[in-house]
Amino acid sequence: MEIIRKLNIEEWFILLIVVGYTFFSAFAIPFQIEESRIFSVPFRFLIFGFSIFIIYKNFSISKFKNIAVLSVVFFWLFYLLKSYISFTNDLYDEVFHLQISEIYIRIIVIALVPSVALLFIDYKKINFSLVAKGFFYVLTTMLMLNLIYAAVTPYGIQIRYIFSMYYISYGHLGTTLALLSIFFLFFKPKEISTYLLYFGLILGIVTIMIAGARSPFLAIMVVIPYLLILKKNYKLIALFLILLLLSVIIIYIFGKSDDFHLMFIDRTYLWLFEGDNSLRTPLFETAIGIFKSNPILGGRTHFEDGMYPHNIVLELLMATGIFGFVLYCIKFIPVVRNLKIYSRKNTNLYYILFFTLFLQYFVLVCTSFTLYSVPEFLYFSSIIIGISISNANEENESNDGSRNPSRNN
Repeated sequence: MEIIRKLNIEEWFILLIVVGYTFFSAFAIPFQIEESRIFSVPFRFLIFGFSIFIIYKNFSISKFKNIAVLSVVFFWLFYLLKSYISFTNDLYDEVFHLQISEIYIRIIVIALVPSVALLFIDYKKINFSLVAKGFFYVLTTMLMLNLIYAAVTPYGIQIRYIFSMYYISYGHLGTTLALLSIFFLFFKPKEISTYLLYFGLILGIVTIMIAGARSPFLAIMVVIPYLLILKKNYKLIALFLILLLLSVIIIYIFGKSDDFHLMFIDRTYLWLFEGDNSLRTPLFETAIGIFKSNPILGGRTHFEDGMYPHNIVLELLMATGIFGFVLYCIKFIPVVRNLKIYSRKNTNLYYILFFTLFLQYFVLVCTSFTLYSVPEFLYFSSIIIGISISNANEENESNDGSRNPSRNN
């Protein structure tokens, strides 16, 4: 309750846009409501309206002229135009045609406007401690309720969960909670009870295993070394390598056994030891072929059946060409210029947390989904860009003040 009372409007927006869907997606299944969109659609439009308010409240011409803001706006307008051209001129299955209007709405309502709103926030005024603890408590509560629901509603050999989302997204909730727990244990151990942090870590790992997806596990393996390097604790690095080796051995032993079956173990075994990538290779090859035929502006935005490459780099090149790829990447220039704030412990440590969560979802978009269907990646991208812009502005003001002492008076 203390966190709720202290949050300002921008902090509420960040909290809601990151973990709000986790809450809203947890109603349909327990109440046996078949159409889960009666919860998800109002939530997305709530975020859309909130985003417009945030833009209005923080609007300035100088912010709108920022290269990152211009990159986000012009990229999504370009992608919207490319989608219209593709849907109008390329052949698509009749079933996919029914989804075209929804794609236009997703681009504007979920991708474009909230991303811009997050860039308009002055992150020097954000209490990251409150926001991060809000993330942790919401995810811990929801994932705990999820396990209780699974315990009281057995579903054969499978474990049911309360969230109306794809199993990969569900697994990444566990990854986010595990990374939040590790961050607090490493860098802010006094902010939350140590027992609760270890509970959150275990709950996150259990969620990853229940989900059965591979990318949440891969994200953990990619992101934890980043935190360990910043922590500079060689004992923890050694422990991580030992646990990683033991995990691979356990996956090999149980994955090879005919008497033991767990979807996470089986799928990860096939991926690690038999090269199974869930038929991604043909999708990659098709995307590369489309890009080669239209290298400058790209070709069609989706395959005939509505499928996509399951890799953000290939999809950008396929759908928008070199022009769109460069236009998309321009928004990260402030991050590149301010990488030091994500690589040093003597800065605001919560910057490291948000960069960690950005890396987690970058792993996801490199392995699954399409450009506009992982809001978390879009939003964490905008948050770290916004943090970088706020930091650069503060440094410029500080330097300007030191060159002109009279201004400090």
